[in-house]
Amino acid sequence: MRELRFLLEDLAFGLLGAVVSRLPARGVVAVGAGVGRLGFALDRRRRRTTLANLRTALGDSLAEPEIRRIALGCWRHFGRITVEALAFPRLSAADVGGRVRYGGLEHVRAAHERKNGVLLFSGHFGNWELVALMQGFLGLPLALVTKPIYNPRLERRLARLRTLSGNTVIHREGAVKEMLRRLQRGGGIAIVIDQDAKDGGVFVPFFGHPASTTPALALLALKTGAAVVPVFSFPREDGGYDVVYEPEIRVAPTGDRDADVLRLTAECTAAIERRVRERPELWSWMHRRWRTAPAAPGSRPAIGGGR
Repeated sequence: MRELRFLLEDLAFGLLGAVVSRLPARGVVAVGAGVGRLGFALDRRRRRTTLANLRTALGDSLAEPEIRRIALGCWRHFGRITVEALAFPRLSAADVGGRVRYGGLEHVRAAHERKNGVLLFSGHFGNWELVALMQGFLGLPLALVTKPIYNPRLERRLARLRTLSGNTVIHREGAVKEMLRRLQRGGGIAIVIDQDAKDGGVFVPFFGHPASTTPALALLALKTGAAVVPVFSFPREDGGYDVVYEPEIRVAPTGDRDADVLRLTAECTAAIERRVRERPELWSWMHRRWRTAPAAPGSRPAIGGGR
């Protein structure tokens, strides 16, 4: 029965992709927003999580009607980017500067020119998948660190979409050695760092609350000297996106590895928080970001280990 379910899901995904491929950009946006609105209405568990997270982060500054407006906007946005992924085969290098416009390209180009490796990081904000895809068309291909989804048929389909511009995929489990090799060869790694890292994380502030966050980005940067470049994308009503690369975040090792990892992880997380505060509806509030709590006030886990 499981294999039949996987097959039916794959067929449905393919059919939806065929339909989406015939829609204009604004049509894709409209369909995606509708899908998101439907999900918000039907998925009561994740809707409750979305609202609870917003109250935790912004409840002191926003009234309940505004919280609910942002929550619905979040679901509409994630419906949009889910449907947009089906239309990735329509994107090409010709969309650079048009459908996808850029700011701060000099930051990522300068980082790549040093040939010491680049750690491009973001959060589940805007359309992070599109950012990575389009960077391949810029001539700066990336290795994408991902967690495989439950359905292997859909995972293969998703991998094909992610690699259309020359990128490659590295699955998160056991990925460290491959990431090190790519950075040492001067390549680029794309990584998102804004989900609960459970017992393997370090606790840094996120909206004023300690959040377990992966130390992988900081550890790799400190070990290899790779540049750390933040990037974020912002949807436009015409179906396009504005992508902004920010200046590098200084690695500046002091010799105290644990302190350096904590500081660098906190700075990168703060960069994500700034963007989320600007456009809260573009971030994944349905994820239980603060699920893991420190063992005791002021405590932190060992770097790369448990609490």
